[in-house]
Amino acid sequence: MAIKDVFNLLKRNGPNLVRLLQAVEHGVTGTNFSGALVPAAPSNDMLRLRDDISGVSRSYTNLLRQMQDQTVQIAGVEEEVKRLRMAVEHSERRVEGVERELASVTLWVKALGGIMIALLLVAIGVMILVLRARAA
Repeated sequence: MAIKDVFNLLKRNGPNLVRLLQAVEHGVTGTNFSGALVPAAPSNDMLRLRDDISGVSRSYTNLLRQMQDQTVQIAGVEEEVKRLRMAVEHSERRVEGVERELASVTLWVKALGGIMIALLLVAIGVMILVLRARAA
């Protein structure tokens, strides 16, 4: 920010800053801006300022409490996601094991099926030879 911008900002907000400083000095020390020690009751502006500050403080406290609650909830969600990820990985390993076992069983079924077909062909051949031998 350039110096010119700072001066323009102070120029625009100067009266507000002066009133704010006067209100703060008057409310905190009980004196006026000129420095004379004149005890005075807080002005309506100062009471409104205190109320506003109290409201902001309550809002901040509520916001902080909500953030803490959400932090706890997020931590719980993170733990649940970790547990779910572990469960999914475990299930994937089990599925891979079942797929390997199924492939092995399929291979055995094919091998036994081939052996059974070969034995049936041999049995049919033997039966044909026995029938021809009886017919002759």
